Amino acid sequence: MPREVKMPKLSDTMEEGTLNVWRKQEGEAIAKGDILLEIETDKADMEFEAYMSGQLARILVPAGETVAVGTPIAIVRLEADSDEDVERFLSEHGQAAPAAASAPPPSAPSEPSAPAPAAAASQAAPTPAPEAPAPTAPRTATPLASVVPTSSIPFFMPDPDRVRATPRARGLAQERNVDLSEIAGSGPDGAVLVSDVERYEEALRSDDTPLMEGDVHATPVAVRIAEEMGIDLSRVKGTGPSGRVTKRDLRSHVERQAKEGTSGSDSSLYGEEIKLSQKRKFLIRNMVESKQTTPHFYISMDIDAGPMRALRAARKEQGQRVTFTHLILKASALALERFPEVNATFREDRIVRFNPVNVAIAVDVQGELLAPVVKNCHGRALEDLAEISDALIEKARERKLSPEDYADGTFTISNLGMFGVDQFYAIITPPMSTVLSVGSLRTVPVPADDGARFEPGLRMNFGLAVDHRVIDGVRAAQFLAEIRRLLEQPSELVEAQEQGGD
Repeated sequence: MPREVKMPKLSDTMEEGTLNVWRKQEGEAIAKGDILLEIETDKADMEFEAYMSGQLARILVPAGETVAVGTPIAIVRLEADSDEDVERFLSEHGQAAPAAASAPPPSAPSEPSAPAPAAAASQAAPTPAPEAPAPTAPRTATPLASVVPTSSIPFFMPDPDRVRATPRARGLAQERNVDLSEIAGSGPDGAVLVSDVERYEEALRSDDTPLMEGDVHATPVAVRIAEEMGIDLSRVKGTGPSGRVTKRDLRSHVERQAKEGTSGSDSSLYGEEIKLSQKRKFLIRNMVESKQTTPHFYISMDIDAGPMRALRAARKEQGQRVTFTHLILKASALALERFPEVNATFREDRIVRFNPVNVAIAVDVQGELLAPVVKNCHGRALEDLAEISDALIEKARERKLSPEDYADGTFTISNLGMFGVDQFYAIITPPMSTVLSVGSLRTVPVPADDGARFEPGLRMNFGLAVDHRVIDGVRAAQFLAEIRRLLEQPSELVEAQEQGGD
């Protein structure tokens, strides 16, 4: 009997998934372990392997659509299944059996027994067709109720986020505002490569066709589609290279017009609509839940960053790379070991302490907020933590993080200092009870040792958002003061490293 393939639950928090790319086509043979499709979850883009061998008999949900976990997305014909088994299975599950390749399109009903009109007497009468079994339900049978299309745009205007591309090519395209759906990929399975993006940009740069008065700067593909669909390019905002209108811009324009209808009363007020990724949807749900259910309170302290800078310089002379983030990670891990009540969560009517010290580091990757987790920080040396965190951040930038890389965080560090932010407070990520916010390195006047004058000093502001159900103000202040002490006396971080290596 054929088998259904359902939208898998690829992470503990996954409620729905978006089908990025089908790697197998209808009618194609598949083997157990083959990559069947790519799915965007609330954590990462993941490849899904076939867990049975056979033939991909029917794709129920096309690429680009979002469906709930457990929704049937395909049907696999097993090796022992007959055509009748497949037809019966499809009929029982509300899907049409695949039409025979040689079957002609349906025609209007006729009456073969009626005499032919006189004007057509010279035409040969059609040969009666042999009696055939009753036709099966048409392919347009009622679809599964949970499969809801997410867009009504024409098929030749695909969502650029669903175009198959390597992580480096996708990152380069986003960095340079290039529409991936306009590029013919030369990689495996038609994937767009970095070289494809670069050739596309070079072709645009070499297009020296002069613009006449009233002309709109647009890519050739966008111009052709606009002509076919009757779209006025002057009403479309271009976001491509040098402000060109791209296929992506046309897609946004068409989708916006479809939602607004014919009135267009809000067209002058609202601009481009941004489709949310599964990761962004999850982040929004999580942050809203946190602010609605977690009683936040906030404290902050200024930290003397001079000793940290001196330690970094000394390590650099020894050929070792140490960043502020590495030192803050190590200090936070030590402080959490010494204040286990901070490394805890609130659950129903009780406080539960976490066993490991797992520190999440917030990272911005191409406009998305990610927080890979450095796990089991307890007892790890500074260099070990630095190596692990650097590897995770690199995986995040290459979009290679797996759900396990996000899971089980017990404390978060969010650093906006490199963007010039002096002070801020982040939102606690459930089920954690705290998040540390790191501000920029700044030079301020500080009293000299003699108290008679001021001298320049380096300071960083550390903010701590706290779940008041888990931690009270005094304990939170003591915990933040311990982080400050460790960073202002960073030799202890190195001593802890040496003790960990013994």
